[in-house]
Amino acid sequence: MNTHSNTSLRYILVVDDDEFLSELFCHFLQNKGFNTRSAQSMAAAMHIVEAGAEIDLILLDYQLTDGNGLDLLSNINNRDLLQNPPVIMISGNDDTMFLETCFASGIADYIIKPVNLSLLALKVSALINSVAMQRVISQQNKELERFKREAEREESIAKFTYEYLLRQNNQDINGVSMWLKSSSSFSGDIALSKVSPSGDLYFLLADATGHGLSAAITVMPVVSIFNSMVAKGFHIQRIVTEINKKLIRDTPEDRFVAAILIQMHRERKEIDVWNGGIPTAYWVDKGNVLKEFHSQHMALGILEDDMFDANVISCDFPGHGTIIAYSDGLIEEMNDEGNSFSSERVAELVKTNATDLQSALVRALKDYTGRDNYKDDVSICMLEPSKIFESCGEKLRDTISRGFVQENIGDFSWSVKISGRKIASCEIPPLCNQFLQYFEISQSFCHVIFLVVSEMVSNAIDHGILKLSSSMKASPDGFSVYLDEREKRLAQLTEADFIELDLVWKESEMQPTLEVSVRDSGCGYNFSSETNTCDLDFSGRGLQLIRNLAQTVEVHPPGNFIKAVIGPS
Repeated sequence: MNTHSNTSLRYILVVDDDEFLSELFCHFLQNKGFNTRSAQSMAAAMHIVEAGAEIDLILLDYQLTDGNGLDLLSNINNRDLLQNPPVIMISGNDDTMFLETCFASGIADYIIKPVNLSLLALKVSALINSVAMQRVISQQNKELERFKREAEREESIAKFTYEYLLRQNNQDINGVSMWLKSSSSFSGDIALSKVSPSGDLYFLLADATGHGLSAAITVMPVVSIFNSMVAKGFHIQRIVTEINKKLIRDTPEDRFVAAILIQMHRERKEIDVWNGGIPTAYWVDKGNVLKEFHSQHMALGILEDDMFDANVISCDFPGHGTIIAYSDGLIEEMNDEGNSFSSERVAELVKTNATDLQSALVRALKDYTGRDNYKDDVSICMLEPSKIFESCGEKLRDTISRGFVQENIGDFSWSVKISGRKIASCEIPPLCNQFLQYFEISQSFCHVIFLVVSEMVSNAIDHGILKLSSSMKASPDGFSVYLDEREKRLAQLTEADFIELDLVWKESEMQPTLEVSVRDSGCGYNFSSETNTCDLDFSGRGLQLIRNLAQTVEVHPPGNFIKAVIGPS
């Protein structure tokens, strides 16, 4: 056995029963920089191969004393193919049929005797380089497979966490139906619904740039901000403003989120909509479009604070109908001819007055494209306000009925006074709730306080400071007129205009109580128009709602100061 000193290379196995030729080939190849091993019989060669020797190439003479080269080749080929080295056959037979048989048996190349050593060196070098390349590819494939398994494991964990967070931040509410179809493991579309402390329904449909994991990561801050701010009772104007700030600050410039947010005011039976980059949402009833909510804003995460517009579209709830909102994945999905599903086709389906419009749209998309896997994430959401208001009322009653007796909190008081144009932007009820949570006031009590404070503050601002009359809403377009006038008067506020809230918590042996007082700079609001009938379903408004929730209510002349005492029911 002959070897070359360069141990960094693996070996060429020379199999020839002619000892002189075997030595000649080995010496020649060693001079060319190759390591060699030799075997003078088929049995000796098989012993070396079966021992697991690291062989890069076999130089094989056809005629051996104990068999022929094809027999040896057949035995080698029965081994693991990934371990089989290429074979150069040496023979004096140049018959075409014989050569075809050799190549069919798996040889890589053939040299006819007498051997041209220069040609042999070229063929050996080419095959050795090929073996080295195959070895690199094989190693890379192993690394790729390992990386793939690791990525799949991490993706599985990430997907579980992602879906868990979405479930934790979403409430199952009767009247809200969401259908989402992801184009990959992760979805850049999310749909969430949640009830605020006042019993209002908040709905969010968001569509992040692109799809997959990168889109899901972009949309996650939207989920956390939406959930936390709804829990505190902020209006959707504040919510979209905070989401936009977060995305501008923490995401790359090419990442943004189209979104539609809807807030349904349970007590006032009003609906606010902010649409930034989502296709037109429809309020439909029996095949008729009652109202369209067009995208009037840029998507979130594009405009800086000084250019961002958080204004909403507001309307009265007529008592019937369904709101449909969907992502652009629905209307932009194409069929085999390259034609998109289109918003026009959605409008046509709306007019058919389908019993289940959501299912009808899902079927129509599948029939149109001929598939149920899409290039982009697709979301179709339906909201039935009548069912939603009823469901939110039930959730609110359940929360309130749990009781809220607190022990060992100790007496405390809290006061806030806001004046001028800050009255328009500062949301007092959420601030109040946030303060009370520091004292670990129970969630059920916070809900009651939020309702009382919200109604007091709303009346003080609208009817006290701004001197607006609810009778303005009586006409067909009265609600729009009311909102326009409200915005106009808010813009005219001066430092002489103010609203003040006081909270006083008192412990006693019998039960703790919270005294809530609101005073405003207006000339007084006439509460006499409020109903005096008791409404145990908490569906009353104004003063009657406050009376339903509080133990005592006092309105001090001329009507710009109201005090309510809240305690255990």
